[in-house]
Amino acid sequence: MEKDMKAQPPSRLETEEITKESFRQNASLNEKILLCEGMFTDLRDDHDIRKLTRARIESMLYASNLKQSEAPINVHIGRQGINQWIWENNVIPEIPTNVLKEYLKQKLTYDAFAFYNEYIMVRELSQKIAAHLKIPVSDILDKQFTDNEVLTYLSSSFATTGRKQNLMAFIVQHANQFLQTTLQDTEKYSLLFTPLKTNKGTPVHPKIEMYMKQLTKEGKSDHTKARVKTHINSLLVWLVDNMKDFVACQSHTVPILSIKETHLQEFRSYLLKKQRKGEYSLITISECIYAIRSFFLFLKKTFGFPDPAKKIKSIKAARYRFRNLPTKEQVTVFFNVIEVYSENPLMERIAFQFMLTLGLRSMEISQVSWNDINMEIRTICIHSKGGKYHELPLSGELYRDLKMFHSVPSKSTYLFGDDPKRIVRKFQNNYKLYSHIAGWTFPGGLHLFRHCFVTNLVGQNPPPQVIQALTRVIKMDTVSLYTHLNQISNWLSQEVNKLDYSYRGGK
Repeated sequence: MEKDMKAQPPSRLETEEITKESFRQNASLNEKILLCEGMFTDLRDDHDIRKLTRARIESMLYASNLKQSEAPINVHIGRQGINQWIWENNVIPEIPTNVLKEYLKQKLTYDAFAFYNEYIMVRELSQKIAAHLKIPVSDILDKQFTDNEVLTYLSSSFATTGRKQNLMAFIVQHANQFLQTTLQDTEKYSLLFTPLKTNKGTPVHPKIEMYMKQLTKEGKSDHTKARVKTHINSLLVWLVDNMKDFVACQSHTVPILSIKETHLQEFRSYLLKKQRKGEYSLITISECIYAIRSFFLFLKKTFGFPDPAKKIKSIKAARYRFRNLPTKEQVTVFFNVIEVYSENPLMERIAFQFMLTLGLRSMEISQVSWNDINMEIRTICIHSKGGKYHELPLSGELYRDLKMFHSVPSKSTYLFGDDPKRIVRKFQNNYKLYSHIAGWTFPGGLHLFRHCFVTNLVGQNPPPQVIQALTRVIKMDTVSLYTHLNQISNWLSQEVNKLDYSYRGGK
């Protein structure tokens, strides 16, 4: 009897636990993948992650590293050279008229990211004028900045922020100087711009604030919380504007207990109409309904409120959106830009390698400290979503750079600074600068590197369990959102099916 029991295969639950555990949580997995060459010599079973050696895992992560080039590196210039690069490569060839060039010339002493934003704002102004006059940007003349009709148009369509109004005030003043128009004209034009209203912020419903605190406890990012808050608040605003039961309320005073299933069904129909008109995307309304259902479920669990969203049908939407990703050569150019213009090339090279080679998210990078890195056994412990920890191997160029960086004295709390939010913001801003100089036109920000990482990993055709472990996702279908090998390829679905089959086989 005992022999029969020992011969039985692991149950489905046991199989799932093995698959879902991270490197750090699974001690035997840690030993077999990270610390030694493995106990099993027969690697014919490509779907047993426990039989993979550390060498094979490192090969998946590092052997096909996108940053592999011996392209020559230019002399280090530093951050102060970025403004001059933008001036020579963007301002001079792209920005028309002496007035706009003079405005940007006075901003050359700004920090690189601030100057970049000024250039983007001036470029937006040029494009608006060109579209309005139906002429090429290069044909815009200084005299058009004193045209009453043009200024009236810009006052309503462009000068919507304090910075943009300051730009317009400069243009009106200097255009008149260039063209020797009268002071009375300048004063007349300045009257076109109405003072901006001070935005003190719209009050938020107390129950939404409570839900935001719960999401914070769950480890949700600020971006996710802001999106959820917007979705739930859109419901409350719609109720106030469209339902007679709430006409006497404001969005932040809506009595939650008065919201019924019929109200939510009406709102769902409203969203679908907007989607059919092309005003909302299907994924947007899908996320909106999901946020509302989660919100009312939270209220039921916390306060015992009835759940009017219980029977509201979700809206299915494909979250996958194909992305063009940078080539190896384009990635090389990006890293060369770091070498030339970064204040600390070694540090930033490591940070962007973390994203590209190990698929770290920006918040994960901001929380890496030397306590998470074991230089002797070459591993890094990653603080992931929901307070989870994952351990991955270090090797190749990333490990060599870390050894160099480790020899530099530092009193910072984390590897890249003291404040995680500032660290993320710094890399987000610098990514925009470096990608701009590198000539990248890919949409999105830092998260693009995670898309590169997952696509590169999946392209090596590893076992599905390995994909799940190295990408650190709970559900395998999440991986498909980051995979851009071929928009119509069904390869990943087939691999997921293999994983599902292994579960069924354990029944």
